[in-house]
Amino acid sequence: MSDYKFALKLLLVPGLFFVYSALTQNLGEYVEARKGVLLHDVLLEWFPSYDFSVWVFLCLYGSLLLVVLTHLNDPKTIWRIIEMHFLIAIVRQVCILLIALEPPTGLIVLRDVFLENTVYPRQSPLTKDLFFSGHVASVFLYYLLARERWVKQVLVFSVVAMVFMILSMRVHYTYDVYGAFLFTFLLYKAPVWWRNYRNVPEVAPSVSAERIHTN
Repeated sequence: MSDYKFALKLLLVPGLFFVYSALTQNLGEYVEARKGVLLHDVLLEWFPSYDFSVWVFLCLYGSLLLVVLTHLNDPKTIWRIIEMHFLIAIVRQVCILLIALEPPTGLIVLRDVFLENTVYPRQSPLTKDLFFSGHVASVFLYYLLARERWVKQVLVFSVVAMVFMILSMRVHYTYDVYGAFLFTFLLYKAPVWWRNYRNVPEVAPSVSAERIHTN
């Protein structure tokens, strides 16, 4: 990717994020107002109840900063992080609209200064944006996209820590964590699978007929 094209694409990011934030604030108000289903999640009982808000914030944005700073000489990876973030966010919003859930029993509200002033509704905390976990999906995405081995090793710890903290706060069900891993991996692999599908050579009809005749 040329520096000119990379810079041009970066200029579009603030505008896209502004539009996305405006949409998600309205959607968030609708999601909070609707009635959802309260799930029974036995695995949540295995986790202690503790407010990890500050540590979740540091883990999420620290991981993002780490992967960006270690890939400044790789614009392609930086841009992949941005576009994958938007793609995962859009798919997640669709899932949230399709799957109405009530927050787990014992929820500790997650405080995030950045999200509360951008994508979250202004009037009340967002607690029903459950399936799937955006925090786990984000950190797992950084792990998938990181190229340096030592960075991946650090991000493995970040992923495990994020899962533990999110479930300890009852911000999500364990099903939301499973969904985060599944959807993030599928979206990460989708371009590769698509390219491989497009590059599969087709067998010419005449060649196929000749093989059949020969056999």
